Amino acid sequence: MDNPEKQTWLFHASGFVAVIFVLVSCVVATGCLDNVIIPVFTNGGHTHLADNEGKLSVYFLDVGQGDSTLFVVEGKTILIDAGEVDMGTRVVSDLRKLGVTNIDLLVATHPHSDHIGGMQTVLAAFPVGQVLDAGLPHPSPIYEHFLETVDRKNIPYRVAEQGQTIDVDPALRIIVLSPPAQRIGDDPNINSLVLRISYGTIDFLMTGDLGEEGEDAVIRSGYPLDAEILKVGHHGSSSSTSPVFLARVRPEMGILFVGEDNPYGHPHKETLNLLEKIGVTVYRTDRDGTVVVRTDGMSYSVKTDTKDPGIWNVSALRETATVKPVFTIPTFPVLDPVPLPPGTLPPLPVNLSIPVPVLTAPQIGNASSISISALQFDAPGDDRQNLNGEWVQLTNRGHDIVLIAGWTLSDKDQGILYTFPAIFLVPNESVTIFSGTGTLNNTALFMGKTDPVWGNSGDLAILKDGKGMIIDQRSEGDRK
Repeated sequence: MDNPEKQTWLFHASGFVAVIFVLVSCVVATGCLDNVIIPVFTNGGHTHLADNEGKLSVYFLDVGQGDSTLFVVEGKTILIDAGEVDMGTRVVSDLRKLGVTNIDLLVATHPHSDHIGGMQTVLAAFPVGQVLDAGLPHPSPIYEHFLETVDRKNIPYRVAEQGQTIDVDPALRIIVLSPPAQRIGDDPNINSLVLRISYGTIDFLMTGDLGEEGEDAVIRSGYPLDAEILKVGHHGSSSSTSPVFLARVRPEMGILFVGEDNPYGHPHKETLNLLEKIGVTVYRTDRDGTVVVRTDGMSYSVKTDTKDPGIWNVSALRETATVKPVFTIPTFPVLDPVPLPPGTLPPLPVNLSIPVPVLTAPQIGNASSISISALQFDAPGDDRQNLNGEWVQLTNRGHDIVLIAGWTLSDKDQGILYTFPAIFLVPNESVTIFSGTGTLNNTALFMGKTDPVWGNSGDLAILKDGKGMIIDQRSEGDRK
């Protein structure tokens, strides 16, 4: 074996197996750890895929060699890109078939015509609540016309910047992952607007035409990248979707916007081979037509236009979803009580104290490598209706797996808000702690609160280990 990176990975992997063995031994021998969460490193099995007619529907529209995606939830709509100029009419037709009458958020990922060419037709057909744009100057008549129309219609216009949160509906968590405040040169692809859109514990990563240099910048930002559904960057070009980026995202499903027999050879074999190697299920608009993902926030279903014309059924967007848990808690048989033999216990001495052993979880890994990497105290909209709009994110910036067990999160008044179950946080990965309720997994934990816990006007998140030592603390204005 002559690949040093592979040798390093095998070393860490073998170390991880040893850690698991030690931890399981601790659990079996002493029962000292409850609710152990072990991260899953592969996406085989597609644990979130299930029959689902949830409230969020995401349409990856077939617009040939271009991008256009529609999010619909509770009557709110988000349209990301609109394909080439000659595809504007098709986009408008598809939206009208779905009963769309207005667009709450229109997103232009970057100024290339295969993404914004159809915007003029869309802007003429629907009222638009706000426009989110990558904001990179570009000498394109199509882009200039787009900006002029937005200005003439007095549509609220916002330039995206990494770290922004976008408020469309309380059920959605939308964060801008790219472009960074300091743009990376003047290449529109590298500076594509990237959104991570979350509904419950199901995440969509919308990447535009982001290239490897832009992917590296997003990785270094420390923001969460894991997502069940990945809109594969740049139509599956080999210049995007690097192995390192995929390792961070760990998608279950990849959507490719591809034109049939396009002159660019998209998608490239290198990208398809990589997606196949890690077990990602791929859908392509050139073969599958329009692809729709529906989710209730805990699982999702996938249907395609070529196999199910019923995806255009408007009633499906308006049905009230019945939330079904991803798993059920097993029931255990009730054991009959065991009778004690007759007899009288001897009296205990006065003032006898019986020592109670305090069992603490072993500290595995370097705790100091864990930091509060991002947070949001002021939830979008009504805090009481959007408890999961409050969150604190932890990231492992070290090189070793760290066991977090019995750690706590406190506010500026030193009141303990949350005690962590035993979870492993692997290098360069994050876990987000939401104030409300949800289905926990290896990237999302929930406090289960019924009222907001963080102060909107300013608060302090304090992270302590199981012994009460402060690991990190951060207020909303701090940057890391």
